[in-house]
Amino acid sequence: MNVEKNKYLFLCLILCLPLSVMYGQKTSKQPTTVSIEIPDNPVPIDPMIYGQMLEDCNDKIIYGGLINGDGTENSKVNELLKPLDMPVMRWPGGTYVHEYDWKKGIGPKEERPVVEEFAWKGVETHQFGTDEFLQWCKKIGTEPYINFNMGNDPVYGGSLGDALSWIEYVNGSTETTFGKKRAFNGQEEPYGVKYWGIGNENYGPWGRHTTETAQQYAERLHRWASAIHFQYPDLQLLGVGHIYQWNDTVLHRNGDLIDFLTKHFYMTAKVNGGKLQNPEYTLFSPAKVEIHLRKNIELLNEVNQHFNRVDRPIRYSIDEWNCRHSVFAGEKYQFTRNDARRQFDVVTIAGMLNVFIRQSPFIGMANYIFPVNGHGLVRTIDEQEAYKTPIYYIFELYRKYMVGNKLNLEIKGGAITLPVEALAVEGAISKELNRGDIKLNYIDGTAVMTEEGVIHIVLINRSHDKNQKVNIKVPDGYLPVTMWKIENDDINAANSENERENISPQMVNLSRKFLNSAVTISPCEFIMVRYEKNK
Repeated sequence: MNVEKNKYLFLCLILCLPLSVMYGQKTSKQPTTVSIEIPDNPVPIDPMIYGQMLEDCNDKIIYGGLINGDGTENSKVNELLKPLDMPVMRWPGGTYVHEYDWKKGIGPKEERPVVEEFAWKGVETHQFGTDEFLQWCKKIGTEPYINFNMGNDPVYGGSLGDALSWIEYVNGSTETTFGKKRAFNGQEEPYGVKYWGIGNENYGPWGRHTTETAQQYAERLHRWASAIHFQYPDLQLLGVGHIYQWNDTVLHRNGDLIDFLTKHFYMTAKVNGGKLQNPEYTLFSPAKVEIHLRKNIELLNEVNQHFNRVDRPIRYSIDEWNCRHSVFAGEKYQFTRNDARRQFDVVTIAGMLNVFIRQSPFIGMANYIFPVNGHGLVRTIDEQEAYKTPIYYIFELYRKYMVGNKLNLEIKGGAITLPVEALAVEGAISKELNRGDIKLNYIDGTAVMTEEGVIHIVLINRSHDKNQKVNIKVPDGYLPVTMWKIENDDINAANSENERENISPQMVNLSRKFLNSAVTISPCEFIMVRYEKNK
């Protein structure tokens, strides 16, 4: 090899080294082998798993985030969100939906009432209503998904009539009563919204809602879905899911009426003094979600067979998910949506997206909560300025490159044994999981093949303190072209107003031949590698 090629090879290998190697962090003694195979019957990944959700929860998600104080849109937020090509956006909630009256959010803005919020406190000005949401979705390039108020509060709960009227306002012709009202408000053509959610966490006493049993909800869902489908047979309806027994009851009563059953998953992280506590329980928490999903996918298969829906199967929509931070405040940990998204969040968020890809095609939609501010991809500084958090780049890379068909990926190597119960996921799913320990690889990953035959591989290191040496084996004839890396020598590091690029992707040109099959991945580091067929 000549001198110039030697210099190029040396530079490439240095760029591929994680920062932690240069900072002297320890490397795990047991290397990991990642093997990728192309299956005989490829399974497609639905890009709807990269969706988002908006809810007015008094943490500058909509007002003070998406929308400025004068009711105009924050142009900087739009500028940052549009390139993400978000496939779907859920609105208006969430817990808040149990008290939301859609009729208050249409018509002249100066006539819309300002009301106190019960669930999240603060006020709702109704300046961002149905027309504003749908017009914003069109501008940003995302598919709207509207959630009905199916609350059971005698004053604030929504009725089936309210739901049918809302559909008519959004999708009806101008010959209908509410379609005519929409046209009067400035939108002549129907919006054509396809996705409608019937209820939100009806199993719990949240906000303006009291607990329902699975049987009670299943019967109400049957009445609502039957009536909606009678008038609007082409709509995609989403019913509320929960734990296995709830799902069993709801699905067997409504398996011929709904298209998705929704699930909510919240991983958790305890932060004290800016540092993640009990890191293993947070970093490996997506594994607990996957255990739960596997069990419930068996139920889904059974129901789809029972209702002869193999060619038009019901799927799960992970309607709400993120990693919630609780910050130590003197005497106890307090939940907050305003703690910065950190390097360790890169691992938890990528880990969940890996779960959704692995469980394709049974996961047909997922909506991260939220795109702006609280837990968000983007954080605002004021009404003109905003910046990207580390997890922005995860959604950007997955949405652009982790599409197509999933590939078989096998991981062997360094692992840790953890109690399933301790893995940090909120909610009732723990009660239905088997107790005991689970052995989990430090390296987690997924691989996909695009329509053009390009392979993209994602790998994350779930260790908080050790590098992992990884040998990657790809199908014959494929050569590495590009690597993207998101890393920091401090797993608690974050982006901020003054350090907006503290954590951002580094792209390395691998020139199809200058990458050894072994790569070292630092604690909480994310890598994506693109392979192309050798010509």
